[in-house]
Amino acid sequence: MAGLTETTIREAKARAGERVELADDKVLGLRVRVGSGGSKTFMLRKRVGGKPVNLTVGRWHPTAFTLADARKKARSLTSDLETSGDALAKAKALTKASKAPTVRTMFDDYLVYIRDGKKNRAWQESERIFKKHVLPVIGDRLADTVTRGDVTRLIDGIDAPGAARGAHAQISAFYTWAMPRLDNLPANPARDAGRPPKFKARERILCDAELAALWKASDAEPFPWRAAIKLLILTGVRREEAFAADRAEFDLKGALWTIPAERAKNRNAHLLHLSGAAVEVLKSVPVIGESPKLFPASRGGEGHASGYSKAAARMRDKVAEETGLPGDWTWHDIRRTVATGMQRLGVRLEVTEAVLNHVSGTRAGIVGVYQRHDFAEEKRHALDLWAAEVARIARGQERGNVVPMRSAE
Repeated sequence: MAGLTETTIREAKARAGERVELADDKVLGLRVRVGSGGSKTFMLRKRVGGKPVNLTVGRWHPTAFTLADARKKARSLTSDLETSGDALAKAKALTKASKAPTVRTMFDDYLVYIRDGKKNRAWQESERIFKKHVLPVIGDRLADTVTRGDVTRLIDGIDAPGAARGAHAQISAFYTWAMPRLDNLPANPARDAGRPPKFKARERILCDAELAALWKASDAEPFPWRAAIKLLILTGVRREEAFAADRAEFDLKGALWTIPAERAKNRNAHLLHLSGAAVEVLKSVPVIGESPKLFPASRGGEGHASGYSKAAARMRDKVAEETGLPGDWTWHDIRRTVATGMQRLGVRLEVTEAVLNHVSGTRAGIVGVYQRHDFAEEKRHALDLWAAEVARIARGQERGNVVPMRSAE
């Protein structure tokens, strides 16, 4: 018996009107049931007191509830049965509980709803937030037993105010969908739960002295920070867009970086011109093994480099030591610095937003529907102009007269 793997589960299919069951070879009694409609549910089959018992373990999901998650839960259920004084009564209770939906099993259906029903363009962001912040805390709780206190404690445990507010909003949206499907929950538990106050939008940018010090400090950094920091400064992309990039996204001859829609925060593919300085930075990045990533993880595989917090702290200390200014900037403040620098150079606001791949501001709402101009030529001029400004700043030269952006003809 070959047993279960993520690949066999993902590829398993059942013909119309039939149901297929595949057994695991690691946990006795664990099986995955494949329905003709494509559903894949983990089951635990045991004999208790001479009677067969079937417990629902959870619905398979490639990220939210994997084979490893099912094995862990199945072992826990088996332990509950084996250590119970009245195994048959325990089995009945567990069987009843297994049929009640958990937050995790309901989220699987909710994810399909918002993805296939196009109720939420950024369904992947919902999945990311639930997987990172919600499911590890209340994922295995019965969905109709979660209280506002539970949600409050979950939110209080998230350090970043923005992430905490995002998690609260996602939980609230999930329970708005779940409420009609639950009989015993009186109200949306997120409605009256504690919520972090709206945080004031940051206005921090790096001044020229800080930007020059950061550029200089990056030269002494090991891979991948030396190139990654300069790429962030020259392009203004989001941190994750740079670090998770695949080499295949870059056309160095054509001086073009294509960030695919699935990697862009707003789910819009982003074509970004590469200045000569950015191309030189990319040419300096070594190819590490067979990884497709521009900045692969040190452990190998298909992951990308991490350790942002430690690197940022190290960079802040170096810049503060060099300039004598407070080291309180963040990675995202570099992006804001790029936007502010372009505005200072006379780049039009809508061009700056196009460079940053924003769909808010001048490109939001009805304007965005009818305004299909991609500003390719203007973005190229803006990024070349900014690269020249960065070079000036890095050399410590005084700023001369600002050369305004020329309009496309």
